[in-house]
Amino acid sequence: MKKLLSVLLIVVMVFAMTACGNSGDDAETYPNGTITSIVNFGAGGGSDLAARALCDKAAEILGCAITTTNVTGGSGTVGVAELAKQEADGYTIGFAPTASMALTPLFVEGADYTVDDFDYICGFGQYGYGIVVNNDCEYKTMDDVIAAIKAGGLKFGMTGYPQPFAMYELANQVGGSVEAISYPSTTDMITDVMGGFLDIAVADEASFAAYVRSGDITLLAGCCDQRWISAPDVPTLLEMGYDVQLEAYLAMVAPKGLTEDQLATLRAAFEEAAQDEKFIEIMNNANQHVSFMPGAEYDTFMHEKAVEFKDLYAKYGNN
Repeated sequence: MKKLLSVLLIVVMVFAMTACGNSGDDAETYPNGTITSIVNFGAGGGSDLAARALCDKAAEILGCAITTTNVTGGSGTVGVAELAKQEADGYTIGFAPTASMALTPLFVEGADYTVDDFDYICGFGQYGYGIVVNNDCEYKTMDDVIAAIKAGGLKFGMTGYPQPFAMYELANQVGGSVEAISYPSTTDMITDVMGGFLDIAVADEASFAAYVRSGDITLLAGCCDQRWISAPDVPTLLEMGYDVQLEAYLAMVAPKGLTEDQLATLRAAFEEAAQDEKFIEIMNNANQHVSFMPGAEYDTFMHEKAVEFKDLYAKYGNN
């Protein structure tokens, strides 16, 4: 009887140890719970839809849920600031585009974070910018615009940075001057361009593509290294011989301090997700350029942009 009890005791102890070991392994498996994604712009906008589409596919690959929380305000800085405050446990990530990370904090009060406060998962798309005009205005070609810049004082519309840098750099290269008119919203700027109250503006493709396609507004030049999806026949300023290029990525990041394994897992999942046909279709339909940049490369890119934007803002920020 004593021998039987001893055997049973040993069996129970072995089972308990095995169970505890399995529980520990499960606890160390990442991810084993829901991940929250903070998006720094409102629900339903182009950036929000792009981030959600990418996270949906990444969640499928990771085998967990990724829920989205929209934290708006401060020209996109409130959501990024909130993300920076979160625990670096791998269960909070966020959408943080280039300008919100490295440019907007230069002039928005309360944006007390830097590019050093984050781990970079990936860049997954590029914002498309371009120079658009009212159809009935005097500017029919970029040559007309350049002539006006050289004459001095050309006024153009913009809704935020880095948009005005394109015109400031163009004026610097051709010898002339421009003046920015800041609009509180893209809708307001579209209304004024279509109504003839504003002749020219630096616009983002996602917002203006439908009006360019319909012929209600004319695109004279792209301001990035890629032509607009919605106007593939219109060349970029680079193609026209002007050294002007606005680079701003859609990106996913996390609070600084993830383990190497956690960061590697997220990077691999999001890189695979960015190749998904459904995600690419959603991006194209939203007139967003799919342009993937791996996390380590995007980390370097962001630190370089932080320096570049600081210099550009110091040069043009008071114009």
